[in-house]
Amino acid sequence: MPVIRPFSLFVNRFEVATKGSYSVAAAVATQHVNSLFTDSTTVPIALTCYNNIKPKFDIFQAARIAHSSQTGSQAGNVQTITDMLKTTHVNVDSWATTIKVVYPAKSAQYKALFPKGVKTFNIGTQQNRVNAVSTLITSIGTDASLATVKATIQTYYTTLLAAFNNKGNAKTTTSTDSTALETARVNMFIEMEGNYGLLINACKAQPTLAAKYFDEPLLKNKLQMSFDLTVKPLATKKAIERKFTIPATQQIQVINNTDAILKVFLSATKKGTLGAVFVTVAANSSNTYNLADMGDNKTQKFLMVQNTNNLIKAPITIKVL
Repeated sequence: MPVIRPFSLFVNRFEVATKGSYSVAAAVATQHVNSLFTDSTTVPIALTCYNNIKPKFDIFQAARIAHSSQTGSQAGNVQTITDMLKTTHVNVDSWATTIKVVYPAKSAQYKALFPKGVKTFNIGTQQNRVNAVSTLITSIGTDASLATVKATIQTYYTTLLAAFNNKGNAKTTTSTDSTALETARVNMFIEMEGNYGLLINACKAQPTLAAKYFDEPLLKNKLQMSFDLTVKPLATKKAIERKFTIPATQQIQVINNTDAILKVFLSATKKGTLGAVFVTVAANSSNTYNLADMGDNKTQKFLMVQNTNNLIKAPITIKVL
């Protein structure tokens, strides 16, 4: 079923308007925080709202900086984990050779450090191989006779762990969120929605007095109805049943992040089939179309999506502009 996120009295408008854009989130929240701070010494409700939002705003800003730093330190700055693990055996053999000088291979001390030999460093999942290096460092502990080799292993582990934590960054885009950043965004706007209620209550006789605490033009521009759905291979699926008034100039944005080519059309029924009038949406594209180009927008109230690919599912987003 489509996920409907319209502007509504019962939907968090701030979270909806900023979803997918941390720069917009930062702009909306910064204006709110700064305007509250300006009035915080003279308007009691402004101070209350400022104290509500400021801690969540600071967490969001910190998470945003951390996310930007992480995505900025991509392939050129940190070796990929795959490349490093390809040569791990060379390093492990060197460590083992050094340790054997102090503790012979058959000694209890050596076996305690390498209970399964060196295979745990060279085979298995990436996580397990990284853990094996960490375990070796822990096992050496404060053994002074192995202090030098431990330092070498620690240096390698620091680089290895950084590579592991940053794997995949080369494919990361600026719109890709981290769990921490997304959580911070949502929590911040939950607080902002609460502030909206407090401010409207304080200004209920004249609600426009609360307007200065919100970037209304930006929010109005961003808020829209958005529908997420997945269309199976060679299937046709209803995306929207238009129960709202739409003029002939209404536009629809289709965001297709898959390798499937889509056909979008209007239908008089929710099980309608493709006719002569439709728009073709290229793979991996985002395009805006006039509703009238998809069929008769006066009599056909169902917006349909057909996936022409016979192999892959097509998760897409449709926005009513």
